[in-house]
Formats: sequence, C-alpha cells, structure tokens
Amino acid sequence: MRIVRFVGRKQCRDSEYQRAINSAEDVVIDWVSSNANAAVAFRLNEKAMAPDLKGTLLDFADIGVLIYLADEMVIRAEATDYWTRVVRCLVPVGDPAKWRENESLLSNTLEMLSGDLWQFDWMPLKGSRPVPHHQQRLPRGFDTVCLFSGGTDSLLGAIQLLREGRKVILVGHQSEGQVASAQKDLARNLQSLFPGNTCFVQCRVSRSTREVPEFNLAPKVERSHRPRSFLFLTLGIGIAVRSGITDVFMPENGLMALNIPLQKSRTGSLSTRTAHPSYMTNFVELAQRITGFTGHVRNPFLTQSKTDMLRGLHPALRSLVLRSISCARPSRFNDRGVRHCGYCVPCIHRRIALMEAGIDSAGHYAFDVFKNLSSLDANK
Repeated sequence: MRIVRFVGRKQCRDSEYQRAINSAEDVVIDWVSSNANAAVAFRLNEKAMAPDLKGTLLDFADIGVLIYLADEMVIRAEATDYWTRVVRCLVPVGDPAKWRENESLLSNTLEMLSGDLWQFDWMPLKGSRPVPHHQQRLPRGFDTVCLFSGGTDSLLGAIQLLREGRKVILVGHQSEGQVASAQKDLARNLQSLFPGNTCFVQCRVSRSTREVPEFNLAPKVERSHRPRSFLFLTLGIGIAVRSGITDVFMPENGLMALNIPLQKSRTGSLSTRTAHPSYMTNFVELAQRITGFTGHVRNPFLTQSKTDMLRGLHPALRSLVLRSISCARPSRFNDRGVRHCGYCVPCIHRRIALMEAGIDSAGHYAFDVFKNLSSLDANK
C-alpha cells in the first residue's frame, strides 16, 4: 500500500501517479477536490482565511498533512517488531529534484520522530493545484511565530514573548474538539491582555465527513500520532515564511522535550520526541533547504521543568493556566466532566507543577494517582 498525495487528475501526468489514483491497492488522500476525503482549513481569529502558501512552501506544508494522515492508516501491530512500519508515499511536487536531493534528511527526521521507515516517490507537479480563496489573509506587522497547542507550556511561552514586547502570531493545530476549544479560549484571553500584539491562526487537518468521497481512505488504525509535531512545525514555518518572520518558537518544558525513557520498553520513538533538540535541528535544516527559511526554531524552556516554569506564577495568570490542557487524550473522560485523565505522563508533570504554584486540584482529573496508585494501571 502506498499513500498518494492527490493534486488533481491533470496536474500530474506521470504514468505512475495516474495508475496510483486509479488503483484499489493504494490510498489516495484528497483535500483539494470538491468531493475530498480529507479537510485542511485555516482560520484567523476564528474566521476563515487563506494562508496563501505557494510553490515549495505549499508542498512542504502539504507533505506535513500527508504524513499526519498517513500515520493514522498504517498499523504498527503488523510490523516485525510490532512498532517500526515501512510507509511508502507517492508525492507530486513542483521541484522533484530538490526533494530527491533532501530525501535522506526528510526520512531520517521522520524516523527519529516516529520510529518508522519513510520512503518517497517524487513526481512532477505541473502548474498549481486548486487552493481555497478567502478574503482574509495573513496579517502584517508581526515579528514572531509561537506554536500554540493549548497546553501550559505554549501558553507560558506566548505570555513570555508578549511581555518582551514582541508581536506574536499564535499558530495552532486543531487535533480534536477539547484542544481546539482550549486554544481559542486562551488565544482570546491573550488578545485581551495584549491588545493589538497577537493574533491566532488555527489549522484543522482531519478526515472528511463526506459519506461518499471520490477516494476511500483506509481505516484509522494508529492513534499514537508520533509525527504530529512535523505537521505542526511545517504549518508554523509556512506562516512564518509568508509573513517574513524568522523567529519561530516551540515552547516545551525540558523534561518533556528530552523525554528520557523511564524504562527500557520506552526507548527510541516509544517515547515521544515532539520537541527533542536533535529532531528540531534536523527539521530546521530541512526547512531551510526546502523552503528557503532563513530563521531559527527555538524552545525557550529547554533548560526548565514545568515546575520551574510555574514557580512564582503571577496570581492574575492562575485562572488562565488552569484552562490550558496538558492531557495526552483530553476527550477520553468527557462523561466525567474533566479534560485530564490524571495518569498520563503529561498529566502527572502538570499536577506536580501546579502543586508548586499552589493551584492543583484533584477534582480536575479523572483519576488521582497521588492518592490511589492503582490509577496507574497499564490497562488504562
């Protein structure tokens, strides 16, 4: 099975591409046609917008989308080691030679992130593929992009940048409902606290809700989303380049960025590497080679724990921090009226940090692992 980026029936005349989009063996991901099986949509301050990505920059962002959706459709349980998959992608792009030249760097970057072997066939894209048009465009006059997940770290990172006097574009990826709502809520509050100095660009990448799309997607069989930060960063770089910005920030506390395995079974990509320095270095080099990005991607909290970050939290920010989401699966216990499970590693880090700030409440979590160790049962 190959994963195919659909760019239209006439935009790529390569015979292999034409065979693939008419093959029952390959999976075609289509977010450009009128009968698409996937959706990619941008909003600026909660109103539809077009980021106006073109050429190689559009290819770069689209490959992030392709990888994010492809990851969900290739099962790990069938791999020899029950983890490492071989993912083959057929990708029409405007400059195949450039992508072939940098394929090793791309594959190595993704392997470091997801633990998989990524293989690519590059096809020539003729002309430009269809893109949606909206009146809203990216705003001018901003000097910083901050990736904005809706979590505590990205919230504190954004606040720090705004306090420094920067004009910040917050870039969020809408992965699911609870996180999307938290991002919008926090962004609105930051816009009130720092009027005129921040705006919020949110991107939604998802399967289409159409009952009968032109191409059927394979079932969603993988939920670890190890390559998610590749998509997040490609979106951030796209917004930065189109806005003439060279400073991109990805705030993540140092413990989670390094994510040192707690036991042998969590070595390699079995522990997430969302903001690992080695991965970030590779990604920035790839972005510079492919898109011409001339800036840097920085993690301002690499040498701090979440507890360090929340120590001495200003009282005025406490309610805002409590509205952030740290949980790996925030919608899992909606029926209990909470957004945090309480037993995943991010939840445990969050609680320890909030204890230091004096604002921890066990009632915000489905399970209180500090009172009931059985809540850490591996079956959850």
